[in-house]
Amino acid sequence: MKTVGQILKASREERSLSVDQLSSLTKIDAKYIVALEEDAYDKLPSETFAKGFIRNLSLRLDKNPNEMVAIFRRDFRPLGEKDKTAKSHHRFSFSLFSHQAAFFVLAIAVFFIYLGFQFRAVLSSPNLTIGRPTPNSVLISPIDIEGVTTVDSVITINEDTRAKPDTSGHFLVRYTLPVGETTLEIKATNRFGRSSLTKIPVTIVSQ
Repeated sequence: MKTVGQILKASREERSLSVDQLSSLTKIDAKYIVALEEDAYDKLPSETFAKGFIRNLSLRLDKNPNEMVAIFRRDFRPLGEKDKTAKSHHRFSFSLFSHQAAFFVLAIAVFFIYLGFQFRAVLSSPNLTIGRPTPNSVLISPIDIEGVTTVDSVITINEDTRAKPDTSGHFLVRYTLPVGETTLEIKATNRFGRSSLTKIPVTIVSQ
């Protein structure tokens, strides 16, 4: 059975489109189109972005987006879990302790690990990855702003539009800009008030 990459590549070639031409039409970076066509999913930002790219490319190449995404799900395999055998290096020797003492030590360890994660969350800025638009894109307003951040964050665009990501951290916002060169300021702020800011220059040619 053909993969989604083979189907999209064949459809692109049937229309005599180069990868760069398709990239210009869809505003998807050419390297991601090549990665999809080669089924090199490890070269894509995330599974969520991959699905968005596939839907966009499918619409441009007159393919059913839902069918293409279904084929992708069939073939996609997430990165394997860490080798569970590594845990053996962290086992405690309980030979000198009773079962009650061992349980107490484990409870204390879990408590401090939990505090460590909470402390890190308070101090760390949220992750923010923007898939669309790419820097220096030439676009027609309104534009789609798509990215991934932490699920507890609020997205602010040019100190104006606010949006919340879904349960996977993905967000998609349609935003209107005036004609001309401008810079998008996209900020993600988590519940602790920590924020990450990405600036993307774009040019709007019409509305």
